[in-house]
Amino acid sequence: MNPAFAKAVLLTGAAGGLGAAMAEALAGDGHRLALVDRDEERLQALTERLWQQYGEGVLLPLALDLADEEACAEAVGRAAEHFGRLDMLVNNAGIGMSTLRPDYHLRPLAALSEVSVEDWRRFVAVHATAPFAFMRAAAPFMQERGWGRIVNVTTSLSTMLRPQFFPYGASKAALEAMSSQFAGELEGSGITVNVLTPGGPTDTPMVTEESAPDRSALLSPAVMAPPIRFLASEISDGFTGRRIVAALWDKRIAPVDSAMNAGGPIGWPGTGPAAIWPENLPGAERA
Repeated sequence: MNPAFAKAVLLTGAAGGLGAAMAEALAGDGHRLALVDRDEERLQALTERLWQQYGEGVLLPLALDLADEEACAEAVGRAAEHFGRLDMLVNNAGIGMSTLRPDYHLRPLAALSEVSVEDWRRFVAVHATAPFAFMRAAAPFMQERGWGRIVNVTTSLSTMLRPQFFPYGASKAALEAMSSQFAGELEGSGITVNVLTPGGPTDTPMVTEESAPDRSALLSPAVMAPPIRFLASEISDGFTGRRIVAALWDKRIAPVDSAMNAGGPIGWPGTGPAAIWPENLPGAERA
């Protein structure tokens, strides 16, 4: 990649699964990466592997717990200071149902009796509060340059609504709605906000061996590579407020066309009747 087009990216949940696949794809395109994860051992292993391929100057490992909101904001500042800019934020970190029960697919949890309020707080902290803290801290750096990318990794609508997937689905739904709201707020600023999801259960540590012994039936984390490369590029200018299902990406067609065909607007608008806002009530214009 031409150095003029190389971006400074902060990627959370970078040490394994989807995060590692996206980190490798972005590093391969010449982007500089601040890699955030709470697992120091796996983070260091990924960092050393990428250092060997691309050099130490392109990577900044940041080990932190996303439940610490102040640490999230500090990580953004450290990345911007290290690279002299911050162009892209990828909120990928996630906490899975397997943290509540390793064989959750075989023995679903009853939300009202088996999930504690503390469990709920933990999921919301990682899936909603931390992404907000990162976006709030990162946006000014992007606004200063008039260019930026925010990518939030959520999940499918069926997973958000599936009874046995509380609190995972509900907390990811919060990030989905947040993404739509921020895309609207930042429209026209040069900063795009999009959602990316693999498109189904993926072969990552989040899906345990107890729940899915046949790993061949799972998606590969590598499905995330083409769409994240597109979203980091200049050719995605103006592409905002969309969700991309990575498993539907078609490499045979132009990336912009594939991005449009592989998803739709964030949050599935139009799936129900619109709310009646006061300004839209009959006679409101005469009030």
